[in-house]
Amino acid sequence: MAAEIHSRPQSSRPVLLNKIEGHSDSVNAAVLIPKEDGVITVSEDRTIRVWLKRDSGQYWPSIYHTVSSPCSCMSYHHDSRRIFIGQDNGAVVEFLISEDFNKMNHVKTYPAHQNRVSDLIFSLESQWVISTGHDKSISWMSTQSGSMLGRHSFGSWASCLQYDNDTQHAFVGDYSGQITLLKLEEQTCSVITTLKGHAGSVSALYWDPVQRWLFSGASDHSVIMWDIGGRQGRSLLLQGHHEKVQALWYLPLTHQLLSCSADGGITVWNMETTREEAPQWLDSDSCQKCAQPFFWNIKQMWDSKTLGLRQHHCRKCGKAICGKCSSKRSTYPIMGFEFQVRVCDDCYDTIKEEDRTPLATFHEGKHNIAHMDMDPSRGLMVTCGNSFLRFLLLFSRQGKLGLQKWFTALSDRDKKIIRDITQMVLIVYRRSEVNFLSHVLFSSMAYIVKSNITHLLGKIFMSSRTLFFNFEKACFILDEFVIGGEVEETPKVSVAKSMEEADSLQETMAEYLNKPTY
Repeated sequence: MAAEIHSRPQSSRPVLLNKIEGHSDSVNAAVLIPKEDGVITVSEDRTIRVWLKRDSGQYWPSIYHTVSSPCSCMSYHHDSRRIFIGQDNGAVVEFLISEDFNKMNHVKTYPAHQNRVSDLIFSLESQWVISTGHDKSISWMSTQSGSMLGRHSFGSWASCLQYDNDTQHAFVGDYSGQITLLKLEEQTCSVITTLKGHAGSVSALYWDPVQRWLFSGASDHSVIMWDIGGRQGRSLLLQGHHEKVQALWYLPLTHQLLSCSADGGITVWNMETTREEAPQWLDSDSCQKCAQPFFWNIKQMWDSKTLGLRQHHCRKCGKAICGKCSSKRSTYPIMGFEFQVRVCDDCYDTIKEEDRTPLATFHEGKHNIAHMDMDPSRGLMVTCGNSFLRFLLLFSRQGKLGLQKWFTALSDRDKKIIRDITQMVLIVYRRSEVNFLSHVLFSSMAYIVKSNITHLLGKIFMSSRTLFFNFEKACFILDEFVIGGEVEETPKVSVAKSMEEADSLQETMAEYLNKPTY
């Protein structure tokens, strides 16, 4: 899967306009060409491709260029038609694209990093190429001389980057969950501040220079809006994904934020409404509601002759509470909680029904979204990633392989290695919806597809024995969801309806035996 193009995100639902296919491996970046019906993609298969829309309505590559190492990221400047490609070997390569988008000439190669380039930005005002890499550093280089101007190191892999041209400030997210604000100079840089709020690695950043808002997405499935221009340290937490957030884009005209995750989820947030900050979690040795001790409070447990309880936190007030005092769940969109979260009983009573009205809409991209680009003037969005499954294995609760489907050509040796690894995983990780366990490894199956397959198979085959003795029916169910590794259907209702129609056409044994013979 190379890319998907959608219509205006402010509409009720994004509409798929076209699919661009041709890469043999994951697509790491895709950008729309302004004022042209075209897309530029870079991939792990070491190719850079420029796709133009033909009269037939399909996209065909007008440029197919192969480089020496897998392409990890890209920055394209349309006015000068300069494109910068980050590679797996740490180099950044600059090309110049012709006016008719049919030719691409090599300009320079920048020795930017010692490891994979994770993100890069070209600044025309500064004439700099700024990049981050897995060698735990940010570097900035002159596009005029091709020389290195400066470098700054971090304690963790630098994963994403944003840059403000007016102030020459760079925002760098890393794998520790921290965002570092740097002031870049010609030869030196200075650390302004660090932003800490994510519980997982920061995977996406977006900087809005007008409102001076910084948006960050992370592997903890959350998005945080940092009000840099307000100078008050205000931050808003947004939770509306089931998987790692990997792409962000803010639309200032419609006051909407778009976030995309690794499971293909696309969430559109309404940022025009007034929102509340999530409270800081409080520390306590006992429940702040019923005063029962937590399990580490040895003294109070001894004095009261009771067992300690596990500590939880109310997402609305932030108090440390026990499970008995927080037995209810609720959404609270005004604080960014679009899914149900734990709240204490007192806060639950204060939440009105109108407070639960969603402030975000949810859509499905049907493929792993690794990168996103937008053209707001035309209402277009392009997403890229990896849309196919490598394989799907179903195991019994005892760890025995009962069903396997391979969607890519692998040797018998590779299949055996995968099965052995899965068996080792089952030793330390066992979780069953009914009486079977479904493992999908090295794939990008969406969260909703995985859960639907698990629930539907569990509903039809009430035990693993029934499942594994109905091999053909299990394969039929999976083919309703996935064909050739492509996600074809997601709603359980549609799949169940197709199964009922197929079952109605099947003959019973009695009907078969009573049929006349000719």
